[in-house]
Amino acid sequence: MKIKNKILAVVMSAALLALSGHAVAQKNGLSRIEALAQVKVSPVQALNIAQKQVKGKATEVHLKNPYGNPAYEVEVRDGQQEHSVFVDAVNGKVLGSKTKHKMKLAGSPAVSLERAIQIAHGKVGGQVLEADLDYKAGRALYEVEVLSADRVPYKVIVDAENGSVIDSYVDYD
Repeated sequence: MKIKNKILAVVMSAALLALSGHAVAQKNGLSRIEALAQVKVSPVQALNIAQKQVKGKATEVHLKNPYGNPAYEVEVRDGQQEHSVFVDAVNGKVLGSKTKHKMKLAGSPAVSLERAIQIAHGKVGGQVLEADLDYKAGRALYEVEVLSADRVPYKVIVDAENGSVIDSYVDYD
């Protein structure tokens, strides 16, 4: 009888832990979506602000919601350095920047991050959440996450050399 109670207690604890983890993950997802209501600065505006702060070429932009304050983290490459510039998503002020690391960089793609965002937005509509320059199998691609007007998350893959949309799909990950 004591063994059954111990096993039951362990199973119940594991179930509660799993449920609380799911609730926290769901809450974090909602807070990001709720942050969109506060956003006044577009991702394109944020990357332009960041490129004025740190000379170079923007390769990524991510909407973050630290402590309930929406902000963009924009990655800017300048020669052999990569910088993170944090831009307030409500008023457009630069919150700070830091040099992440020195790295050997691949050549610049023909299509800018700004143009890739415009292409993805044109495909899905809604609001762009983030965009990344990535290299897969030697091919430069932009992965753009867009929340459609009906709140469905999409990922749009844009060829960084010619601007064509390679793929577009619903992405709940």
